Amino acid sequence: MTDDRLTRRRLLAATGPGLAAVVAGCGYQPGSGEIDWHEERTTSTGLSRSNDEIWLGDGRTLFHVRNRSGTSIEHDGDFGFASVDDARVTAYDSSGQVVWGLSAETQYAGDPAVAHGAAYLSLENGHVTALEKPTGDDDPEPRWTTDWGGPALSLRAGSELVVGVHDDGLVCFDADDGEERFTLEREAVGADELIDAGVADGWVWLTTAGGPSADGNVAEFTLQSITGDGSVRSMTALQGSPDWLETSGTNAVVGVDGTVSARTPAGDRRFSLALEAGTGNGTPILVDESARLYHDSRGALEAINIADGEVAWRRNDYSFRGTPVADADGIYGQGSGPDMNECGLVAVTGAGDPWWGVSSLAALDCSGDLYLVDDRLVVVTDDGMYGFRAEPGRRWTVL
Repeated sequence: MTDDRLTRRRLLAATGPGLAAVVAGCGYQPGSGEIDWHEERTTSTGLSRSNDEIWLGDGRTLFHVRNRSGTSIEHDGDFGFASVDDARVTAYDSSGQVVWGLSAETQYAGDPAVAHGAAYLSLENGHVTALEKPTGDDDPEPRWTTDWGGPALSLRAGSELVVGVHDDGLVCFDADDGEERFTLEREAVGADELIDAGVADGWVWLTTAGGPSADGNVAEFTLQSITGDGSVRSMTALQGSPDWLETSGTNAVVGVDGTVSARTPAGDRRFSLALEAGTGNGTPILVDESARLYHDSRGALEAINIADGEVAWRRNDYSFRGTPVADADGIYGQGSGPDMNECGLVAVTGAGDPWWGVSSLAALDCSGDLYLVDDRLVVVTDDGMYGFRAEPGRRWTVL
């Protein structure tokens, strides 16, 4: 692993005492979009599998979840050969440094989830486990492991609940101790298919496809809220097939056939809004801190206030590659903007104004996946991780 911090500060230091004398005593404000660090990826060789892996972020921490089987040369941070057959979770902070790493008892199956600094895995042996930063000097252990014993789960995690969806239903666990809260079969919620699920402050939300409608031709779709003990609180008919489901506070925000709407757990509609570019090909990015939903679709970027369903602003002059990320200050992505013809890193403020744009590094060429990790934008590629400043950092004095 290398530490390649390509900042202007290093550039100034490398130019020698002549330039240093000119800027002595002056302040330096690092630029938005400036590269701050680069970490090469160190991967195992030999027989260890590396194709079963996923990167996930919760806004503060970046997680790498990877199945391993066979012989590995990376084991608990020390180089040496070890026989492994597990799922390894490595957590990185905004500086690209490893803050913790733990292994599950077997390989993961289904879809892992992350929330509030913890990773949740459905394992091949039927267990579900929660891994987080170890405390104390004892041998690190999972926070909890539950003997689910059912099929592999597609997990969603929140502050209170962890929900796993499978073909025939869902199971809900307590996020703190892993205790099974409830299980529901598809028939219990009147569904032929569970389309998607979300977790929100002690509530579970589902979008489902039911049986045929009265004419026997068109399937019915519903949005359902479920309490933490498994009781269905509300069931709302949707006017079409749901494209995506997000949660904000206790509420659900769902995109259906070009319209975004929000519902309370009691089933009351907060708002309903037709989006300019529809919802079918769009990507929703929900920011709870600002109660803002960004929706990016085919060059149309819309910002919706969740509280009242009003469009805060629309822009048609940004084009993103991949999925953008957002925080309370604005939205960021790899793509082009009004003053950039080539692809690079671009940002729009929360007020909808152009913020900044920088050309892509030659090593990246606008490839890789983008994550927001605290105050850094991290691009993950096959050969490493690149950290960029999301906004100006602290002022340095160059001496």
